[in-house]
Amino acid sequence: MTSPPQPSPPRGRSRPARVAAVAAIAVAAAGIGYLAAGREPASPAGITVEMAGKPGTNPHPEVTRTSGVSRIRSDSPGDPVKVRPCPGLAPYGTHDCPEASVVFVPDGTPAEIRCWTDSSAPEGYPADHKRWFYVVLAPGSPKPGLDGYIYSALIPVAEQIIAPTCTSRHWLEVHPPSPAPPDPGHGPAEAAAPRPSPLPATPAPAPTTRAPQPATPGPATPEPPRAEPPRPAPRTVREQSGSHGSPAFADPHGAKGPSGRIPAHTWVDVECRVYAPEIESANPDGWWYRIATGAWAGRYAVANTFMNGDAPGQKPPTHTDLSVPVC
Repeated sequence: MTSPPQPSPPRGRSRPARVAAVAAIAVAAAGIGYLAAGREPASPAGITVEMAGKPGTNPHPEVTRTSGVSRIRSDSPGDPVKVRPCPGLAPYGTHDCPEASVVFVPDGTPAEIRCWTDSSAPEGYPADHKRWFYVVLAPGSPKPGLDGYIYSALIPVAEQIIAPTCTSRHWLEVHPPSPAPPDPGHGPAEAAAPRPSPLPATPAPAPTTRAPQPATPGPATPEPPRAEPPRPAPRTVREQSGSHGSPAFADPHGAKGPSGRIPAHTWVDVECRVYAPEIESANPDGWWYRIATGAWAGRYAVANTFMNGDAPGQKPPTHTDLSVPVC
């Protein structure tokens, strides 16, 4: 007896159909991965300055204000915020940026942004996020009118304004220089010589002549001693103290005999300079000025505490005015 025919097994899918199925699965997986990646944060948690430090005057296109007051926000809500005399951390310890001049203000203090500059990022922030704002504390703050630098992360984007790059002009707008006092070596102008009278001069009467009398011999009159010509006054150079003043000392070698402090932005006469590099803060040049003005006359102050002809904020600074003669 002949067996009934067995049903043949189903044929497998064709090769084109298998390729299409694999491609569809791959596309779906890629889409799932894209959506998952899109949900991850674009920057590390707590960092809100993802554009700070990038080139351009407007690193945040969403900043549209060009004026107005901004609010300082602490990176630890409720903690005070530092207003620093210099942008960044590197200049601390120098004469223009001592640690003692850092000021703490409350969280939420109002301030006016004047300009921005790039320096170095504080600890805990990415190294390339290095933008700082030069600000003046606004009315309503604990210290209105105080100026200094605030790290950009401490002024939220919503509080920022479009500001220019910092130049010495912005510093001078807040600290206009005092005019230099008149040079004491130049007195008032001499009185003008009287103009001759337009009337003819009356002739003087002729002197009466007398017969010459024989001279009576007498003791010889000693010739008076000749007066020495006056010595020229020592040449001095006008110098202006820096933004934190200039400590004065009786002896520059080792900074001995503290003798007060020349106030900030004060013009003084400098007689000459002395090389005394014994203390670290007198370097890199090691020069001191001998002062010839007022209560500091005869005292010494470190040369790098003076402006030395620089504009405020000039980089690199001039540590010594070499036009001052050596003592």
